Amino acid sequence: MSTTYNVYRDGEKIATGLSEKSFTDNDLTPNTVYEYQVSAVNQIGESELSTSTSVTTDFSQPTEVSVSPATNNLTVGGKRNLSFSILPDTAKQEVIWSSSSNATATVNAAGEVTAIAPGSATITAKAKDKEVIAGTASVSVTQPVTSVTLNKTILSLDVSVKEKLTATVSPANASNKNITWSSSLESIATVGSDGTVTAVSAGESTITVKTADGNKTATCVVTVNEVEPDPPEEGE
Repeated sequence: MSTTYNVYRDGEKIATGLSEKSFTDNDLTPNTVYEYQVSAVNQIGESELSTSTSVTTDFSQPTEVSVSPATNNLTVGGKRNLSFSILPDTAKQEVIWSSSSNATATVNAAGEVTAIAPGSATITAKAKDKEVIAGTASVSVTQPVTSVTLNKTILSLDVSVKEKLTATVSPANASNKNITWSSSLESIATVGSDGTVTAVSAGESTITVKTADGNKTATCVVTVNEVEPDPPEEGE
């Protein structure tokens, strides 16, 4: 009495009349679980199906990795979580993260970026199953301005006299140190783009310096003194 075998996949018969006790199933979807059962067939008929056996197919080879957001602007100390996707969906969804400049921005195993110092860095996510397949994101780190100060907060000038004020933007590594100058009363005192104050007429004016980043300000009160004319010489 000869015996042959039938093979079932997920409850559907996919092979019949097999004489060998081995079988190769082709054209399966990667990273997918299949349930297999076998029955024996002889002249009496077909036996009950065997206990189900689970088989998980291998992952696909990754073909593309993308990272989101692709562009990131952070200030020093800031953090951002990056996400990734790998194609095809049946590829292993695992990556290895790295930064081109850990002095500027670091990234941990979960894709969390931490801004360290002003500058730029490229964050890379490499497919764990095939590291030549990778995606990137750019990170630009800036240091915000925290304050601005002037070398003088009170200034006394005679009419027509000039004096230059010096502004110091903090911290020293601030990314944008641009400032603007203004006078509350230009009829009393004017101020140039380099901080040079010119006394115009007697009175009081407030000179203000303001940062482009954060609108931080500092002021100097300028008192302009009227110049008394020289007394006439005797005999005149």
